[in-house]
Amino acid sequence: MTGLILAAGASSRLGEAKQVLVYQGQSLLERSIRLSFSVCKEVVVCLGAEVEQSICIIENLQKEFMSLSYVLVENWDKGMGESLAVGLRAIDQNKDVLVLLCDLPFLTNAHMKNIISLANTERAIVASFQGVNSPPVLIPSSLRPLFKAWSGDQGLGKFWRQNPMLCEIIHFSDKFRDVDVPEDREYWGI
Repeated sequence: MTGLILAAGASSRLGEAKQVLVYQGQSLLERSIRLSFSVCKEVVVCLGAEVEQSICIIENLQKEFMSLSYVLVENWDKGMGESLAVGLRAIDQNKDVLVLLCDLPFLTNAHMKNIISLANTERAIVASFQGVNSPPVLIPSSLRPLFKAWSGDQGLGKFWRQNPMLCEIIHFSDKFRDVDVPEDREYWGI
């Protein structure tokens, strides 16, 4: 299984690069990479905006995680769907992919292990936090052809809304709170 971290956005609503914000002693990007490696053998990070700082974080972690790599998303400003498509193309089509965002400080290793424990070959596993569906999302290799034409602002939400029979929802009691606006940064103490 390969982890795919979508970290290409410019964080325009936040006003600064969320990838490099420090939470509990680690940048949000480093934290996401470490979480991915808790259940994945390799991890690919999609980068677009704030590339230089993100690459420094990745290069430092490559000493510890030799199967960590990144891809540059040329048209990252088109939206999350563009990053998802570029990232999926960079990963062997025969591999299951665990898609993660870099701005979810509430995620833990336990969440990751629970998602992986439900892995099957026919359905995507979608996390839901108090009723809010969100990555991490586990996409089995059998469903990856559905993403071949993905682009632009087509996030994963479109996939689980249009294909409910292809998705299994795993419910968590944790509240969903990402880091998108300054109030979120204050909430998390970042």
